[in-house]
Amino acid sequence: MSNNNSLPYKRAARILTVVCGLLFFIFSFTYLFVLQKEVVEALHYSLSQGKTYYSPLAGAIIITMALLAFRWGINGLMGLKGPVRTLSYFPSCLLLGVLTDVDRNIFHGGSIDEKWLWLLPLLLLIYISIVYTLRRVLRIWLNQEGNVLALISSNLSILTFLCLMTVSIGNTNINFHHELAVEQAIRNHDYKAARMVGVKSLETTHTLTALRAYAMSLEGTMGEHLFEYPQNEGANGLLFTPHSDKTLRLNADSLYAYLGAKPHAMEKPVDFLARICRDEMGGHAALDYYMSALLLDKKLDNFVSAIDVYCFEQDTLPRYYREALAFYKQSHPEYAREIKDTLTEQHLDKFLLRQKEFASPIEEKNYMRREFGDTYWWYYCYQ
Repeated sequence: MSNNNSLPYKRAARILTVVCGLLFFIFSFTYLFVLQKEVVEALHYSLSQGKTYYSPLAGAIIITMALLAFRWGINGLMGLKGPVRTLSYFPSCLLLGVLTDVDRNIFHGGSIDEKWLWLLPLLLLIYISIVYTLRRVLRIWLNQEGNVLALISSNLSILTFLCLMTVSIGNTNINFHHELAVEQAIRNHDYKAARMVGVKSLETTHTLTALRAYAMSLEGTMGEHLFEYPQNEGANGLLFTPHSDKTLRLNADSLYAYLGAKPHAMEKPVDFLARICRDEMGGHAALDYYMSALLLDKKLDNFVSAIDVYCFEQDTLPRYYREALAFYKQSHPEYAREIKDTLTEQHLDKFLLRQKEFASPIEEKNYMRREFGDTYWWYYCYQ
């Protein structure tokens, strides 16, 4: 763009108009298809009540083209020129931000934040007033042919500010995006993809934890992957509270239907899962949840008893069952069941030796997380 100094002002203005339109298209498409794909899909589901299918690619293109057409219409009415031409993108950027300013309330009878019912018209009214004032008071300045570099820098700065405004309005809560992505993958029956969402993040929510557990149960890998993720709520994190406003489309009733029964009033998750396993009301999924709940609540005595009741000696146990049994045998050498996993026992010996190398508890916890953070032993000792 440094060569634009040699171009006639009007030609530079036309080129700038095309470039800004292309930049807005790229921004809007990326914002809708990459950054806010799950949010827009959730909003579509809420507005259509789940009766129609949303394609993220087609949706991003259609919405972007509609916003560009809206911008052209606004500019045709307002006649913005010169250094403030890109102010015509303000309504489109504002609408794009409002479109993505949604949270889980859309699954509980809400839609877009109610504040926009009055704030959006107010902002548009202020915008129209400002533009009208610019045209009336600064008409000569807007129509004169000035410096090309000033024209370019002014318009690109305005467009950049408007794009940043859009991002600041939309929902950028990473955990909410992860929740939506996990749930959508579950709905698509891609349970591995659901499990891999946010796999490296140390942040989580109750909803995200419960959705991940559900995905792993459907995949049949809860005993292999559960402790690769933060587990901040123990067994409570496995289940949804009935009538909770923290759920998405998948709620407590859906999960309990999958498990085969509902908990009684005030019944703790471990007690509920123990009951449906004992009374054979739930299937293998319920047993998987029960064993995981015992591990999460660090009830190793109960876990070992459940292993002896529900798992045959020749069964190949999942990774975290083996780790828990190896850990239990350290303090109960008389326990007769064989682990049959030399690598797990060697890894545990290394874990126990490492624990003795640190003087500071904080240093110990951080170092042990880096080396053993995906093991049951780290969870048992440090969470």
